[in-house]
Amino acid sequence: MTSIAETRETRKPSWLRSVLLIALLSFGVAQTPLPWGALWLAIPVAVALALLVAWRFGAWGLIVPGLRAAAVPLLGGPQSLWGWWVPAAALTGVWMGMREERTASAGERAWMLLPALLVARIDREMRLGDTQMIEGFRQFGYATDRLAAVQRVIEDNAKLRLAALPHVLPSVFFVWVVVLVSAGRALASRITGPLHWPDLTRGRLLEWRLPDGALWAFLAGLGLLVSPWGAWAPTAWTLLLNAGLGYCVQGIAVVESLLLARGVPPPIIVLTMLFVFFIAMPVFVLTTVAVGLSDVWLDYRRLEPAPEETPI
Repeated sequence: MTSIAETRETRKPSWLRSVLLIALLSFGVAQTPLPWGALWLAIPVAVALALLVAWRFGAWGLIVPGLRAAAVPLLGGPQSLWGWWVPAAALTGVWMGMREERTASAGERAWMLLPALLVARIDREMRLGDTQMIEGFRQFGYATDRLAAVQRVIEDNAKLRLAALPHVLPSVFFVWVVVLVSAGRALASRITGPLHWPDLTRGRLLEWRLPDGALWAFLAGLGLLVSPWGAWAPTAWTLLLNAGLGYCVQGIAVVESLLLARGVPPPIIVLTMLFVFFIAMPVFVLTTVAVGLSDVWLDYRRLEPAPEETPI
């Protein structure tokens, strides 16, 4: 198969980075109660497999999320939310793979993450996980007093979680799945070398730009938030926070571009942004969101393109 992708420069895969990535994912598995902990590895593997199959064989890649969806009732039951996230993430991988031949930009890839925005019945899933965790401590042989203390802590955390669930937790879960999807793409990029396939395109922060349609999601969330319809508040916060996070990243990309255009070395840019983030995080987030939103109309990087330098 001949494509634009085959003209890309071949890179030697970094197996050290692959091992480190797998080690970090495995650490997440160990720190997260089952069955949610299994998603740390299940989602990246599903994304990587679906992406590679769809990239090289087109629509045949849909077999991967199809098989994953068929396995959900066998693994956790048809009502299992955690199980359905795996085929949803695999569908994202198929989307990425089918766009790979047309070299989708980093901003266009933002739409590919939409299948991961499937959050519902989280409280029921979490309460089931709490019950399984307590049962695991009981089987592990915890004494009665220690088990009671652990149960009180879990119950207190459940109350706090329930208070934040309708507004914040869906966005937190979405960001977590986005990180796992990115890890799956990174794993797929390591596999192309041994298969003698062309390298996947590398998304650069310097080029990050949300599709123009994302502005409507942001405005919809803002409109629902100020509307008198209180029942829509969770949806409003989900739209507003996720779109706002995307524009925050876009604002950081704009700042990087402008600083590179003035000859500031990339390490200095990283250190400066980290310093401002930790010293004044609320101001940093709000400012970068404002810059990202204004970039929709002003397009700063087209006005002043950055030189050819290694981006952060």
